[in-house]
Amino acid sequence: MAFNQTSLANISLATPISNISLFFNTLQSNGTLFELFASPKQSRSTRDLMLSNPSSSKIIGALIDGRFRLIIIDNGPKRKEYELRSEQRLNDGHAHQIQLDLDNSQLILDGIYNETLTKTEEKLSPNQIELLGDGTLNGWLQDIRINDQLISFDTTNKSSENYNLTIFNMNPMKNNPCYPINPCFNQGICHVTNSQDYL
Repeated sequence: MAFNQTSLANISLATPISNISLFFNTLQSNGTLFELFASPKQSRSTRDLMLSNPSSSKIIGALIDGRFRLIIIDNGPKRKEYELRSEQRLNDGHAHQIQLDLDNSQLILDGIYNETLTKTEEKLSPNQIELLGDGTLNGWLQDIRINDQLISFDTTNKSSENYNLTIFNMNPMKNNPCYPINPCFNQGICHVTNSQDYL
């Protein structure tokens, strides 16, 4: 899905998020790729939820000076913030994969184990993810998986009862995201699952 500075996607699940994986491509140096947080059952907009519950613990994945940062805000008895930093620049116009495994406390960037997540005082059990919430990035996202389930951005297809999806100003890719190599033959749909493997 192509996105711009007016794009936003919100995905909420009935169960906690244990892992996420996504590919992204951008040339911007700074911006939020995703926020994970727990939300009440009632349906309200994400921004309203964050304003009404500013003390909720959350995990933020962002680019700062082109480098990926994972920021964990723990609002246990004593508010703490933890940050994991990647030194590799990811705003180079190439596809990059982020995998976050909350069950095993691991962050993997481009298939390389990066860091073990810090254990927090308050158990983080997010059930909602907001993509591109701060309106600063242009580029594309693809092969978004939550709890090992591929998330379809086709809002006309209501085949999944496992999650609710709200999107604003995100459009299907006009160019082949597998460019310059298209390994998908016989009108196959390209879903990148690893930088070297395709479905």
